[in-house]
Parts: sequence; C-alpha cells; structure tokens
Amino acid sequence: MLLPVAGWSFSNTIVKIVHLQPVAFAFWRLWLATGVMLIVLALARRRIPWEIVWTSAPGGVLFALNLIFFFSALKHTSVADVLVISALQPALTLLAAGRVFGERVSRAEVLWILASVAGVAVFVLGSRDTPSWSIVGDLFAVASLLLFTAYFFVSKRVRQRTGSIEYMATVTVVATLVITPVALLSGQPLGGVRIQDWMWLLLFVAAAQGGHLLLAWAHAQVDLTVTSLLILAETPLSAVAALVVLGEPLTAVMVASGVATIACLGVVVYRATRSGRLTDEEAAEAGPA
Repeated sequence: MLLPVAGWSFSNTIVKIVHLQPVAFAFWRLWLATGVMLIVLALARRRIPWEIVWTSAPGGVLFALNLIFFFSALKHTSVADVLVISALQPALTLLAAGRVFGERVSRAEVLWILASVAGVAVFVLGSRDTPSWSIVGDLFAVASLLLFTAYFFVSKRVRQRTGSIEYMATVTVVATLVITPVALLSGQPLGGVRIQDWMWLLLFVAAAQGGHLLLAWAHAQVDLTVTSLLILAETPLSAVAALVVLGEPLTAVMVASGVATIACLGVVVYRATRSGRLTDEEAAEAGPA
C-alpha cells in the first residue's frame, strides 16, 4: 500500500519536470499504458468481448478528458493545490451516492464533507501568495475532479459485471483512441521528445499503472479502512514531494488548512467504510493519473 501511494505522490511532480505540454503528456502516457495493459492481458490470457468494450467505452472517454484537465492543472498551478482539490473526490462521490445508488448519507457526514470543502477553499486562498499558484490551474483541477467523479460512477456500474483487468484494459485503449485526435488537433508538439523525458514518462507509467496493480493485490491483505486512509496520504506526500523536487512553497495557512481538510476527509472515509458503503473496487479506483 505504501509503495503505490509514495509512487503516485512523486510521479505527480514528473508532469512539471518533463518538457511536454499537458495534452502531449496525456497522449504518450496513454499509449505507453496501452502497451502495458495489452501485455497484462496476454499474460493473464484474457479476452475482451464486444459487450464489455461497448459498456466500458464511456469510462475510457471520461478518463481521457480527466487526464487532459488533471495534467493541465499540474502544469498551471501548484501540485499541492491540485491534489487537495482532487482529494474531495471520495467525499463528493459519497454525497452523490444517495441519488445515484440509493445509499443513505447521514447529516453528520454531510457536515464533515462541507468542512472539507471549506478547508479546500481556505487552502486555495492561502496559496494565492505563492508564485506557483494560478486560478486557471485551480479551475482545471475542479474540472478534473468532476470528470473523475463521473468516471468513478460509470466504473462502479460497469465493474459490477466486468473483471478489473478487462475493464481497465478497455478504458485505457478507449482513452488512447480519444486522446489521439485531440492531441493531433491541439497543435501541441508530439515529436522531438528528449531521451530524459522518455525516461520520466516510463517512470510515470510504471508508478501509475503499477501502482493500481499493487493496490489491487494489497486489498486482499489490508483492511479497507486502512487502504482508504492511506490513499488520502497521497495529498500531503505530493505537497512535500513538490516542495523538495520543484521548490513549490507551502505557507502556514496552506499547511493548517490542508491538514484540516485531510482530517475531515479521513473521518468521512472512516465512517463510510465502517458502514460498508465503500467497496474494495471503489477504493482501487482512487487516483486520476
């Protein structure tokens, strides 16, 4: 569990290290990930029927759009801002679950969710004085949050009757097909990638795809509550990684509001997992990269 969380936290800084624009980065990230998933399918000797392709395709479209906005957010604003905003996804999912899946959310949980939203607002306001802050980047992060939440709900429905390997392979391939014309029409250069950028891209894909596989394996060994809370650790670890690797500053207000936000989200996750509303597969979907 700690290995993928640490890997994701560091890999978020790679988007800013490489000399690639956001859409170009998403393009190569998905093409490399497609190769990985095809190898996994071959080794697992799995085949994907057209029915699974058809039902999983919307998830691939949403995943591709999410990556475009997520990588754009990382390019335009601080890593800490993006990850704190993205951390609202479990709370937003739980809040909407009542309408979509008929799951009951208590008044106390709604209050904790509102407190976490307030914490994010304070965090963003506290980061305005830092040189890495950008309102455009924060808006990209909000768009990514909404897209990934939609992807989460689509995934939950499809995963009830589809294997995880088949679903993720289909999502990755469809997302690649979606991103390709977008990348070609974006005007962002796709060629001329430096050797060191290829190395960073390979490391990113290893952390992103490998992390999800490790997480899926860890679910059989670790309690769900522990898993969900450890996933939330990606946010503060990413902020520390951005401070060390990129020199992105953290103010006292950002630290205090960030800790308060993660604490509130931790309470929400704990209450949800204790009541059995979040499944292993839902926790496995965490992380937009």
